[in-house]
Amino acid sequence: MQLRDYQVDAIEGLWAWLEQHEDGNPIMDCSVGSGKSVMIAAVCQRADYEYPGTRVLVIVPQKELLQQNAEKLMKVWPGVDLGIVSASFGRKVVGRQITYATIGSVYKIAHLLGRIDIVMADECHQIQTKEQGMWRNFLKDLHRYNPHCRVFGWTGTPFRGNGVWLTAGAEPLFNAIAAGVPMKRLVDEGFLCPLVTADVATRIGTEGVAVDTTTGDFKVNELAEASDKPELIEAACRELIARATAQGRKRWIVFGVTIEHATHIRDCLRWLGISAEVIHGDTKKLPSKERDQIVQRYRAGQFTCLVNVAVATTGFDVPEIDCIALMRATKSPVLYVQIAGRGMRLIGQHISESTRNGKPDCLWLDFTETTLAMGPVDEIKGRVPMPGRGGPPPFKLCPNCGSQNATARLKCTSCGHDFPPPERINHDATVKDAPVMSGQKPKYARHDLTACEYYRHSKEGSPDCMRVLYKSGLQVVATEYVHFDRRGPMRLQAEGWWERRVKDPNGWLPSSTADAVVLAQQGALRTPIAATMTKGKYPEIIDVEFKE
Repeated sequence: MQLRDYQVDAIEGLWAWLEQHEDGNPIMDCSVGSGKSVMIAAVCQRADYEYPGTRVLVIVPQKELLQQNAEKLMKVWPGVDLGIVSASFGRKVVGRQITYATIGSVYKIAHLLGRIDIVMADECHQIQTKEQGMWRNFLKDLHRYNPHCRVFGWTGTPFRGNGVWLTAGAEPLFNAIAAGVPMKRLVDEGFLCPLVTADVATRIGTEGVAVDTTTGDFKVNELAEASDKPELIEAACRELIARATAQGRKRWIVFGVTIEHATHIRDCLRWLGISAEVIHGDTKKLPSKERDQIVQRYRAGQFTCLVNVAVATTGFDVPEIDCIALMRATKSPVLYVQIAGRGMRLIGQHISESTRNGKPDCLWLDFTETTLAMGPVDEIKGRVPMPGRGGPPPFKLCPNCGSQNATARLKCTSCGHDFPPPERINHDATVKDAPVMSGQKPKYARHDLTACEYYRHSKEGSPDCMRVLYKSGLQVVATEYVHFDRRGPMRLQAEGWWERRVKDPNGWLPSSTADAVVLAQQGALRTPIAATMTKGKYPEIIDVEFKE
């Protein structure tokens, strides 16, 4: 199995760090969609190559990931001496060179595992921060059999829910971020789907909602009280339907605050004609088997919208998701990144293939002010803890290597990384000014329309298409080309365009551009009254509003 360039770079970065540090526990900061399971497998193989007989324990957070991650290892390393420990699968194979397990299945059996040289901790941000809990006690037990056992953490969010770096604090398990795969690189190279935004009018505010000092996020009961209001839910659902259907989005996911809030969202969507289901983590109200069945139906496209509470984040992989609606505010950078990641998976191996399969991007609809508060999701960084009275002096961590530096330093004392100047906060910013990804600017403009005209457009060497002119007064504010005479995805896009606009949904689709132009000029399509489009020399239509 051949690794991608960014995976090779990350592993080489890890080995370079290990060569410079004889002890310590590194973190691999690898974005969603980077293929952590493949890289973990490759590191297992590399460890055996560099130090034959190295014994590795790979711990994944969920039983659903265990089998597929083990399969990736066998593809990367055929013939590997592999054992699996999982109570859920009824397997307990120990004593092998490489062992895959869930923490719940091994935390009491360190004595059966014996000498472990490296522990690979997937989703390591879930490990307890203090010297207590299941994970920490298990690692103490392992060190009895090998005091030099090291822990390699793997995560796309190397900070806690309150934003503090995993390498910071009083008792950090990890010492530094050794290497990684940035989200921005994956998007730029076409291995992740970009998020695109559309402005929404409904706002679910958090005024007066207290913050939980333990988690760093809003208190759930107060957030639910602010969010679970019938008028807010209906307004948000109507906008979700309008924006998602206008862009032809097929698979939506909504994030709610509580089970009751999510249920109200689901019921409202159903009332408005959208098929929807709810999932959550309360197994008394929704047994795991029933929840898994709902997810399988969702994967199969048997309903449109999945409303969830705190479960469709880590490890929830449905590449077909092309619309995310945030109806719960959060102050947690971990949750923010994980939510965004649910829509960034590709349908295929590359953005070009994903586009051919109908998903060039994912629509991000934020009905809260989370995006404005957090900033671009591909630029989220951790922070240092606030020093308590009489505590150690404040410091900042290097985003490149994770080392501690005095706050006044302009360069990292370990790797020479240049620290950026402090950002100035724009207190006049609004949600419209909040890009969800770096490089994005507020780029949409909305125009009231006075006319929409349809013409046949010909170009030598190409099939004819329908040219659509959007007018505001005497000005043509946008031009759109709809390709009925082409085959494949462009023809399918044209059919979808027509179905969203035709007055009679039971009518025939145009068989050609000529038919489409004639029917459009005869009034077969609904009348556009406003359009939202990208700014620039060649505006692209994002959303169209029609006369009722």
